[in-house]
Amino acid sequence: MSRVLLDLERFQSLSEAMACAAEAQEWAELARTELERSTLLATLPNDLAAKLPTAEHAQCRAILDRCQLLNQQTQKLVDERQKALRILLREPDPVS
Repeated sequence: MSRVLLDLERFQSLSEAMACAAEAQEWAELARTELERSTLLATLPNDLAAKLPTAEHAQCRAILDRCQLLNQQTQKLVDERQKALRILLREPDPVS
C-alpha cells in the first residue's frame, strides 16, 4: 500500500472522529481533530491520481467519497449548533 493511500486512510479516520465528535457535541474535540486533519491534508499531493498506483485509484475514490459524506454530516451538525447558539445568545428586543 502506498504512503499516499495510508495518509488518505488516516484522513478518513480523522473525518470519522470529527463526525463522532459533532454527534456527541464535543466541540473542543472536533476542533482539535479538524486541526490535525488540516495538517495532514497540507501534506497530501495536489494531484493524488499521479502519485497513486493505478491499482489504488478505486480505493482512493471510495475513501474520498466517504470523507465527503462525513464532512456533510459534520457540517450539518455544526450548522445546527451555530443556529441554536445564535438563538440562545440573541439579545432580547428592547422595551419601548
